[in-house]
Amino acid sequence: MSIIKKIVTFKPSFTLRVIVGLISVVGFLSACAIVGLGDLTKALGVQDAKYKARAIEAGALVYFQQCARCHGPEGKGIAGQGPALSSITFLGKVENGVEVTKSQRIIDIGWVGNLDGYIRAVTAAGIPLKSSNVWDVTHPAFGQAYGGNLRDDQIADVAAFIENWRQAPYTQGVIDSPKPGEALGPRPTAVPLTPEQEAGKTAFAKYGCTACHAIKGVSQGAVGPNLSTIGADAANIITQPGYKSSQGKATTVAEYIHESIVNPNAYIAPKCPTGACVAGIMPQNFGTTIPATDLQNLVAYLSSLK
Repeated sequence: MSIIKKIVTFKPSFTLRVIVGLISVVGFLSACAIVGLGDLTKALGVQDAKYKARAIEAGALVYFQQCARCHGPEGKGIAGQGPALSSITFLGKVENGVEVTKSQRIIDIGWVGNLDGYIRAVTAAGIPLKSSNVWDVTHPAFGQAYGGNLRDDQIADVAAFIENWRQAPYTQGVIDSPKPGEALGPRPTAVPLTPEQEAGKTAFAKYGCTACHAIKGVSQGAVGPNLSTIGADAANIITQPGYKSSQGKATTVAEYIHESIVNPNAYIAPKCPTGACVAGIMPQNFGTTIPATDLQNLVAYLSSLK
């Protein structure tokens, strides 16, 4: 009982009371700081995620305005125009924020920086020298510091948009860049066109087709479908349920191409350089404005593209 009595009746000195009070205040403030720091870290994480989302959204707009015409709306690449930017070969793969597969492209070219730096560098400065005969064009410089029209923040945004594909990169149906040193030899000699096909090639330019359609080695139009292999593509299209259920009537490649020129809304191709193709974009009067002979030659030329 004497011990309990001493505890109950104990009267600490003023100095001891001050020390205990200070310790209590410091302990309370430390606890508040720890809780507040946790809340602040969480809030900063949320804001960072929102910032990244806005950057990706802004980058998507830049991509479709500047990049999709050569790399495709899904980043899978376009033959003769540009390689895939959404493939696992180019991007590698990220799962839950952790890189599980490295970019093979970065490894192949010996890039000492990271993927983000490579994308920004190529976007800004371009690739002024032709690195492969696979591509008909060289990569232009988009950065304002190199004579282009994109600000640094826009380049950062489009890089963020492209890198967002790392979470689910494509593994099939892509056109990847050849490895360094490959595809530098002379191209195979093209099969000579017949006089009728040569006349059709001239008609292709004469009637403005080059403005909207790309053909490897001929034009770089980025509005309508790429026609580099339309002769082979048409043979496949006319067998598909989507075509058979449309207003299309063609049963041969030549009929399909003729129909696409004179009645372009009979069947709308599913993919254009910047997304889904839209009805009404292609002029509806080519059947009357293009002379029959020129039209026949144009069909012959396009049918030969395989």
